[in-house]
Amino acid sequence: MNRFTNQMRKDVFAHAGQAAKTGLAAAAAFYLARLLGLPEGYWAAISAIIVMFSDLSRTVKASGQRLIGTAIGVSIGGAFAALFGDRLWAFAVAVTITLLVCGLLGFADAARLAGVAVAIVMLASHGGRPWTAALHRFLEVSFGIVIAVLFSAIPWPKRVIRES
Repeated sequence: MNRFTNQMRKDVFAHAGQAAKTGLAAAAAFYLARLLGLPEGYWAAISAIIVMFSDLSRTVKASGQRLIGTAIGVSIGGAFAALFGDRLWAFAVAVTITLLVCGLLGFADAARLAGVAVAIVMLASHGGRPWTAALHRFLEVSFGIVIAVLFSAIPWPKRVIRES
């Protein structure tokens, strides 16, 4: 029983540490994105949360997928929004092409994130040109990724948490 309790304490400490680290990374990403004048800094915070793992190598891998997916998604979404506006059929075609491109280029793990980027660029009201929205989304996501990688590199908590 004592061995179980000690292990439980270690697990709680490791999870609490990782949770705090992720929370701090998200807050820093949001604050710094706002400080830099990025219009929707919450995407930086969301990106930091999405890619944070307890070890740097998994964070870097997730970050690469998110960056590639975002780049493909905002490019296709921006092009379709500029050509066709927010028409539903154009959105459907853009998502389809985006997922197909990701798969054919060998970025299947990035496909869902690319589809989300298309949706954000094409469906969310931005009040500006489609390419401006696409660029902002890419910059905000990229900024959140950089912050997450930096925070993930901090050697705290030391125990790696097994994530699924």
